[in-house]
Amino acid sequence: MRLRALLVVALAAVGLVVVVSPAEPVWACSCALSTTERDERADSIVVGTVSQVTDRGVRITVDSVEKGGAEVGDTLGLKVSRSEESCGYGFRVGARYRVNSSAGATGLCAGVREISAPALAATPSTASAERTQVAGRHVPGPWWIVGGAAVAVLAAGLVVAARRRAGRGHP
Repeated sequence: MRLRALLVVALAAVGLVVVVSPAEPVWACSCALSTTERDERADSIVVGTVSQVTDRGVRITVDSVEKGGAEVGDTLGLKVSRSEESCGYGFRVGARYRVNSSAGATGLCAGVREISAPALAATPSTASAERTQVAGRHVPGPWWIVGGAAVAVLAAGLVVAARRRAGRGHP
């Protein structure tokens, strides 16, 4: 019975810490790098035609290679979200793009530009992408967890001490 009460108190204390810990801000897509910086950070830069778009990625047939180990005619499968709010990109089948990628992934801020668009015009979402705060997600930091564990241990100790005292006949 004591162990059960101790467990309930400990779980309640840890749960309380998670619930009341401060939420860290979450940022929507932020494209702070210049085109030059994006190109420098990319593992691969290719120009190619999109042959397939799925919810998780895109397949691009390589027309030319500016950087990386791909070859003309290769088909690259790259991970990408379709949502520009999460720094993805809305690729269209049949369209040609200049695509930067790193570790097999690409997106709005990696450096994607549709080739058929005028050279001087940037994609509107790329030009206007900036750091925008959105609803915070709730992730407790390590000190909140340590504090919660300490509170749980203290609360459990108080419960055990109170039960012992009650068992001895003390008021």
